[in-house]
Amino acid sequence: MQFQSIALSQPLEVVFEPTLFPPDFPFVLWPTDRPGELRERASYLHYHNELEIGWCVSGSGVFFVEEKVIPFRAPCVSLIYGGQIHIAQSSPGEGAAWYFVNTDARALGLGDFPGHTTAPVIAADEPGGRELASLAALLVGELQGGAPDAGRCAQGLVQAMLCRHARLGGGSAGSSWRIAEISPAVSYLANHYAEPCSTALLARLCGFSEATLRRKFRQAVGCAPLEYLHRIRVEAASAMLRSENKTVLEICEQVGYSSPSSFNREFRRITGKSPREARRAYLENE
Repeated sequence: MQFQSIALSQPLEVVFEPTLFPPDFPFVLWPTDRPGELRERASYLHYHNELEIGWCVSGSGVFFVEEKVIPFRAPCVSLIYGGQIHIAQSSPGEGAAWYFVNTDARALGLGDFPGHTTAPVIAADEPGGRELASLAALLVGELQGGAPDAGRCAQGLVQAMLCRHARLGGGSAGSSWRIAEISPAVSYLANHYAEPCSTALLARLCGFSEATLRRKFRQAVGCAPLEYLHRIRVEAASAMLRSENKTVLEICEQVGYSSPSSFNREFRRITGKSPREARRAYLENE
């Protein structure tokens, strides 16, 4: 996972980021002493071969995992398996603090768990979320403590997390190669969803005709490019609505809608609720 931020000056590619594990210790915790700040703009889509477990302790934002656009708000947990293309960023004006643990699951003999599930990011108030968040906190604490048996304890915690995660949803083959084909457009939308955009621009970034881009988007994420843009905006707004420090009008402007009416229309079309109804429901469930 990335904590740094760069300006987007050229089409972004999918980057392979392998983890270098210490000898005989198949875990890497980062940051090590305090959670890292996830910025508003992520640098690139990326993937790795190892399991990545994330624990969000504060803030909100949006996670992109293959074809899924997932709003998050602390406390929550992410489990990203080897080969899954992903990216994450915080809500505008609000940082999100995370720990990430990269784990060589195969070296631990845990490689037979489903590699992809329908729930890559789980909030603490969702089914199974509280237990996963508690296990993630214990995992981070164990790796920070540096006890002689930390590796053995961490292995047990990771195994428990994988077992519980597997119960939340069936595995799928994923669509990583299809996402990789349109990664310049997906990366651009992830970083510029609040700005005006056109299919023609996204097609140029990918080197496709507009018709080809539409076809590849439907194959990868199940919808047209500008519909995907609306999904990102609405999911980003959903994350911000869970916070009480922004008005609906402020959120409308920050996710890229020029008028409250267009924001309300798209939000209701995608979620079935108005932004105010969604905020009320979030507050009632807390």
